[in-house]
Amino acid sequence: EYMFLDDTACNLSSINLTKFLKDDGTFDIEGYRQAVRVLILAQEILVDFSSYPTDTIAKNSHDYRPLGLGYANLGTMLMRLGIPYDSDTGRALAAALTSVLCGHAYATSAEIAASKGAFPGFASNRQPMLRVMSKHREASLKIGTAALPGMSGTERVECPDYILNAAREDWDRAVTLGEKHGYRNAQTSVLAPTGTIGLL
Repeated sequence: EYMFLDDTACNLSSINLTKFLKDDGTFDIEGYRQAVRVLILAQEILVDFSSYPTDTIAKNSHDYRPLGLGYANLGTMLMRLGIPYDSDTGRALAAALTSVLCGHAYATSAEIAASKGAFPGFASNRQPMLRVMSKHREASLKIGTAALPGMSGTERVECPDYILNAAREDWDRAVTLGEKHGYRNAQTSVLAPTGTIGLL
């Protein structure tokens, strides 16, 4: 999960990755992006309609508006594709799909901020947050390469270009829009343990 401020709450939601796997083995990246967009918007609305156990948690949750969008069934998806879970290819695909989720979520958050305003704590955290967003964008450029045993450098790992390109596009948008509008949410994504919500 992630470290965050004390006395805050985060509503969780998970996207079932197998729902976007097509019969031909390709991944419905546009459908996935739309699911991210809809769920970020829904979770953002929930921040104001949720009840919180203490006044402090309520105040901090409204001031920072953290969300926890993640995914489930990564292992099932990899098995259906015949990709070993513990492989460079499996890790590259997981990294790319995680990057799309997080980048698209922050881009959506920045779009919401354009009309509703950034989260109240953004102004005092603007430069550090934008620096973190830029680091995410830089990391998205490295997905699909891995240091392989016996190799001195890095070699391309099999990961579909359309997924890699989507991740890079989403992070470019997330950073550009964030610089312009800020973000509505201090946190948008988390790969939470899906023991309970996974049953749903």
